[in-house]
Amino acid sequence: MKSRCGVFYLRWPLPKQLHPQKKASTLKLSLQTRDPRKALRLSRSLIQIGERLNEYGIAHGMRHEELRSVLTEHFRQWLNEMKSQMDDTGPLSELDRQTYETSKRVAKQARKTDTPLSLVKSDNDLLASFIEKYDLDIQEGSTEYGWLDREMKLSFHGFLKAVLAYDKSLQRYDFDARPASPVGDTSQPVKAAGMTIAEVAAAYSKERQRGNAWAAKTVIEKADHVKLLEEILGGDTDVRTLTAMDAKRVKDTLLGYPRNRSKNPLTRGRPLADVLNLPGIQIIQVATINKYLQTYHEVFEWAKQNHHTTENLFSGLAVKQTKKNKDGDRDAYTDDQIRLILRTVLHNDDGLVTKPYQKWATLIGIYTGARLGEIAQLHLKDIHQEGGIWVFNMNEEGDRKSLKTSAARRLVPIHSKLIEAGLLDYVQDMTNKKAIKLFPDFSYDPKNGWGRQQSRWFNDRLLVQLGLKSKTRVFHSLRHTVNTRLLQAGVADPLVKSIIGHEQDGMTHRQYFKEGFTLQQRNEAMQKLDYGL
Repeated sequence: MKSRCGVFYLRWPLPKQLHPQKKASTLKLSLQTRDPRKALRLSRSLIQIGERLNEYGIAHGMRHEELRSVLTEHFRQWLNEMKSQMDDTGPLSELDRQTYETSKRVAKQARKTDTPLSLVKSDNDLLASFIEKYDLDIQEGSTEYGWLDREMKLSFHGFLKAVLAYDKSLQRYDFDARPASPVGDTSQPVKAAGMTIAEVAAAYSKERQRGNAWAAKTVIEKADHVKLLEEILGGDTDVRTLTAMDAKRVKDTLLGYPRNRSKNPLTRGRPLADVLNLPGIQIIQVATINKYLQTYHEVFEWAKQNHHTTENLFSGLAVKQTKKNKDGDRDAYTDDQIRLILRTVLHNDDGLVTKPYQKWATLIGIYTGARLGEIAQLHLKDIHQEGGIWVFNMNEEGDRKSLKTSAARRLVPIHSKLIEAGLLDYVQDMTNKKAIKLFPDFSYDPKNGWGRQQSRWFNDRLLVQLGLKSKTRVFHSLRHTVNTRLLQAGVADPLVKSIIGHEQDGMTHRQYFKEGFTLQQRNEAMQKLDYGL
């Protein structure tokens, strides 16, 4: 192609597998010439290079750095659990210590000789379990599988060393933390060193995880935030030496920080200073900036409350947004759009629905306004009758279930349309098959929880095929839709909040109406949800 100035450009298609947002796009590259013959020669060479890069990128879907990150977080959480256990019960027993020492020697030998960690069988089952747990796109026999095999041995050996080192630290006392002043020295004694940024962040994270305050997704997200903070200010920096200018430097960095830095080939692996405010590179949104700043506020508030610093330098640094920007992330569906989705999943004339969860998770979202994570983690026992009313019991009881807030713990009346569509028959069928979960096909992702398959199918296939796809219209938009339709049907806002699991506003409802609305009230309100179909 040629620009208006006569300069030739090469437009190269980028497969969606290689795009940070997993969507097909094109790259535009100036050939810096107005000579058509020279442009043709250059483009041929670049096309060959591009084809090789595309093939390599698709074949090597997961980067080595990303694999190490998953392993690091896995063993870090395990190590924190072991440390907490030893803090409670004391050092390892002699038998446990010998077991860890033996395991460490076996792991070291496995690393050196490329033999299994197990003395009696291969590590294939172990690796398969790890791949399934973290939903990794790794096939046995692939290059990435070889990486995982080697890195598993290395990281496991490191974990064992760390456990034994912590155990050893509990078997001695150090009374020389403050060095004595030389004889005759009348100056002030040397001040003991304070905690570093890395130490404060680790202690705060350990405490939050000990109290089960974070979901697995949050643990990973917070770790990413802290990693950037340490990159900006230095993990070994004493928190007491930080000033307001340091906090400003962090905020200024975030204001120019690129999206998907570790995935975008133009920013991946490059120093921080080189990737800020790069032309043509999207930067993180204000909401994401504020997430980072909120993490830093929490860390330093903890440090202040625990007397490791005198002030919270990150207090009040959030980027202000207008109400329009805050509320503009998601759009509600129109009734016509909802009816189109309903006809598609109920009748399946186009064959878009190939799995039961695609139908039922969509219908439940349309007729409850529940979060996808709440729907995806439902167990069969969570669907039952209370006082003659069928309900979804949104709770945290079961395999890696979590709720966003305390208000999310609730009974949601089942809409009559779901019963007419055969939901209870589906539940009975799954019960007869000895299933535990409503949707056993869903796998768990540490970062996103349950239901990623439904999100991908709904957002990237169903909406696209129906011509409804937009940046502001996704599965979560069903939640906005239910909220809006119930309010339009005359249901009071506090009652709507109790149905969809939103925190209540105002002192009256938070403090003096703790018993909440009756199930009968919520059921009557829920049945007012009508899309005219």
